[in-house]
Amino acid sequence: MVFALSSRLTRIALAASSIAISASSTGWAQSVRVFDEAPPVEVLRGIMVPESLPGPSRSIVLQQPDMRPAAAPVQRVATDVADTATPEPAPEPATGHAARVKPRTEAKPGTVGFRINFAFGSAVLPAASHGMIDTVADVMKETPSIRVRVEGHTDAAGAADYNNDLSGRRARAVGEYLVTRGIDPARIELIGKGMSEPLVKNPYDAQNRRVQFVRIG
Repeated sequence: MVFALSSRLTRIALAASSIAISASSTGWAQSVRVFDEAPPVEVLRGIMVPESLPGPSRSIVLQQPDMRPAAAPVQRVATDVADTATPEPAPEPATGHAARVKPRTEAKPGTVGFRINFAFGSAVLPAASHGMIDTVADVMKETPSIRVRVEGHTDAAGAADYNNDLSGRRARAVGEYLVTRGIDPARIELIGKGMSEPLVKNPYDAQNRRVQFVRIG
């Protein structure tokens, strides 16, 4: 099932993802920062556009030639076993966990969630949520190069198919609102994930109900 924005809002078709069809939970313990109200734009920018944050400063120390320590004289010591000494083997490459860790060369795009209080079984975007979504629009306007996936998530109450459909319609409502705030539909993807990706271990917990914004480009 594919979602597109209404032609009343835009002539450009929204690049939308199909609705997730998984009927069971795939796991939990995701790392997502979820807000109950609109965060400051600076906070949201730091999550979704981490490369905009100032990096650590670096200082360069120049050593003057006259400050270099004098080279120590080389002493030659005669020994009967010098020719037969076995050279120390070179250290082997590190193995285990440390060897698998790659240096962090750049900040990765972030994910942020909002608890939008949709009415039970409804996909009508409540006016109280506009301020939260406005902050996302502001960040996207500041950084025109980024694209965002809007994900709808539910708890496990109800049938999986129903939750998939409902979460998709809610994601669409949020995407339509972003377009009214001046965001190009080509920069938005929509997907309803239903109950498939809970935030907490209990799939029925209300904390799992949220709309997530995931930077995808």
